[in-house]
Amino acid sequence: MLYYKGNIIWNNFCLAIIGSRDCSQESKDKVLKIVASLPKDIIIISGLARGIDTCAHYSALINKKKTIAVLPCGIETIYPKENKGLSEEILKTGGMLLSEYPNKERATGKTFFLRNRIITGLSSAVLVAHAKIKSGTMNAVGFAKKQEKPIYAIPGSEGTDFLLSNGAQLASNLPLLFKNDNNES
Repeated sequence: MLYYKGNIIWNNFCLAIIGSRDCSQESKDKVLKIVASLPKDIIIISGLARGIDTCAHYSALINKKKTIAVLPCGIETIYPKENKGLSEEILKTGGMLLSEYPNKERATGKTFFLRNRIITGLSSAVLVAHAKIKSGTMNAVGFAKKQEKPIYAIPGSEGTDFLLSNGAQLASNLPLLFKNDNNES
């Protein structure tokens, strides 16, 4: 069962943007630039966590794109608390909060990992912006591979460089997904 708040918006092309909570400003800047370059009807999916997730949602909002935040807790229990305003802005601009947990359920270590399968499952492709080899981000990549999702990566971190050397595509190739496509802006 899935719980949601806001608008059901995953009918268009959805790009999951995932990455480390402890990421570089350079990685955040690259995410903002990539999101700005995508067609206007692309939906950005991420997990509302600190770091890359927060950057992905803000980048979508700044560029007037819809975004979905998949929570590791109930939709009435925003985590982290400092992203409550961001979650409200997502809803105000026609986005959605989504969770498999009842309204006020708290996040646990296990729920963070499990929500990754929903993030990647709803996506058409996955962009890894910054990652360590052993991380929740790489857990999400594992789900994406099982789901046969195309994986893109921004070079420059241990995890993304590993992914690129093992078959992931460069983030700069993302526009190729939209050539001669109805999503083209």
